[in-house]
Order: sequence, then C-alpha cells, then structure tokens
Amino acid sequence: MSFRPYDHPDFEQARALQKRVGVVDLHVDSIIQQILFRYNVRKRHRAGFKGQPLIWHADIPRLREAGYKVICMGIHYWPWESKKAWRLLNKQIDYLDKVAAEDPDAMRIHGPDDWDAAFERGVLGMVPGVEGAHLLAGNLGRVQEMASRGVAYLTLAHFSRNSAATPSMGRGANERDGLTDFGRALVAELNRWGVTIDCAHVNTPGVMEVCELTKAPIFCTHTGVKGVHDVSRNVSDAEIDAIAHTDGVIGIMYASTFLAGSLRTSSQAIVDHIDYVVKRVGVRHVCLGSDYDGWIPIPRDQRDCRDVVKVTDGLLRRGYSEQDIALILRDNAARVRRASWEARLETASPYRSAS
Repeated sequence: MSFRPYDHPDFEQARALQKRVGVVDLHVDSIIQQILFRYNVRKRHRAGFKGQPLIWHADIPRLREAGYKVICMGIHYWPWESKKAWRLLNKQIDYLDKVAAEDPDAMRIHGPDDWDAAFERGVLGMVPGVEGAHLLAGNLGRVQEMASRGVAYLTLAHFSRNSAATPSMGRGANERDGLTDFGRALVAELNRWGVTIDCAHVNTPGVMEVCELTKAPIFCTHTGVKGVHDVSRNVSDAEIDAIAHTDGVIGIMYASTFLAGSLRTSSQAIVDHIDYVVKRVGVRHVCLGSDYDGWIPIPRDQRDCRDVVKVTDGLLRRGYSEQDIALILRDNAARVRRASWEARLETASPYRSAS
C-alpha cells in the first residue's frame, strides 16, 4: 500500500476521535534533543521521511495538531550514577517550566488535577518523567524533591544497572537479580510521595518484585510485549499479569525493532501489541508510550507524532469501540497517575496545583 499522510481522508474518523477525546503519551523524549542539539520544542519542525529514525518526531505545534492533551517528557542522564546527574535533572525541568510559562499552547502539569485542567483548557499539558534511578545517586531524599517539582514518575532503571534495579537490556543486564535493598526502600518512598513507579527497562525479577511491594498502581511507560515479539526489552506474560494486578497500565512504544524486529514494520505492529495486552488482561491496562524522539526508528508508515492517527485508525478497524479507544488514548494513563498520587501516605501536597 502506498504511503498515506496523517491528513489522508481515510483517517478522518480517527482524527475526529483523537480531537474529541484527546491523546496522552507516557513517554516523549524531545527534551534530550534540546540538551544535545538545542532542539526547540516550541517551533514547528518539518516531518521527516518514512520511518524517520532517532529524532525530529515531536514538537508542541505538531502534537497539538494531532490532538495530544498530555505528554510525559523524559528526563535523562548518561547511564551511570553521578553527582552531576541531579543538577542536570533540575536543569531539564527548568527548561520544561520555561517552555510552559512562555507558550500559550502549553501548560505545566504538576498534579493529577492539572491533567484534567489541560483537557478543559484545550492546551498541551507537559509533565516530567525521570528515566532511571541512577539520577538519584542513591539519595532517597531526592524523591520528595522530585515530587515537589511535579515529576509524574521515576523509571527504576534505564540502560544500565544502578543502586536500585537491573535493566532487561544494557550495561549490567541480567535476569537473575531483583531489586536491591535501596530499590525496595525506593519503592516505598515513591509510594509515600505519590510519584508513580515506572518499570519500563527493568528486568523481569525486578518488575515482579515491584508489583509485589507497591501500594499503588504502576506504569510500564514504554515497552513492547514478548507475546508478540520476544526480545529482552519487552515484557513477559507474567509481567503483564503482575502490572495489571496492581491496577497499573502498560504503554506500548513505537520502536520498530522492539515491536517486530524489522525496520519495515507498520503502525499495525503497535496495534498488535495493544491487542495482545487487551486480550490478556483487559482494555483497562494498556495505553500509549511512544518514545518519540528517543533515538528509535519508528514504523515505516509514520514520519512524526501526527501519524499516531494510524494507531487510532487501526484500533477502529479491528472493531474497538470509541469508548475503549478513549481508555487507551487517554483515560487509563490518567487513572493510574491519579490513583498513585491519591494513595500517597503524606497528607500534605508538596506542590500547589496549577488548576
């Protein structure tokens, strides 16, 4: 089939649905492009070519055009623990604050009420998600500081082993080790301050232990599933079941190599992974976590974030109702973020809502 752009008439129903219900994406990595290349997320950039590799996938104008309402922006550091990491984390959040303050089409999200406010105001809500417990450098006190800055989630590992957890792929990866003592304490501290735990990138023993320990629903923000394509980066059936048991949600990523092991795959592979989770644990437990701008090759029928319409169209064509698609596009992620915040043990909010 020839390439059809996001605004093709075939996608009219899907575009209208996205505009009406809004889209939430649990993992967009545009901030790292700003750090490395001074990429301006406020500027409309041109679309790349089919399967645009690595970067140039998202910015505020294109996200808004596609109907996005909330995006979680990845906060990163090199894959090792360092005193510099915390300073760079705050610098990235400062940049996000500046963008939201200066752009009338954007809004800085702190707490769950702000997710609702972004929908009501018709702007793009932006919230940081910290990718990797190595940014804490073993300091539990920084969880409270993250909460005070409105961080939505902490991913326990990225592509390296750290003082909390072991990754499924990358430096120090293995399938033997669960959480460390610090990692178990970190789970409790994240629960305490209402920062959602993210188990993307974490190995199977770590994911299973997180699901046993947590007192709140968790995220797996950007992943594929081994039941569709069996690679170490993806989650197993046991992990899917355990995440669902916490009442959590699994965000399906768009990296072609993890979806299907091929650079020539289409957005139907994303739908395949969504469909697998739905059939195993129900529509309540799956959402979107694209990893746009995260140094990934995206499906060949996509050029940028506006092509999310092809995922929505694929769900419609497989017989998903608009109500179920609304859960996948928006409601499931918002539900888990609110539930993990409301389950916190501290009675006083560490920040003031923007709503």
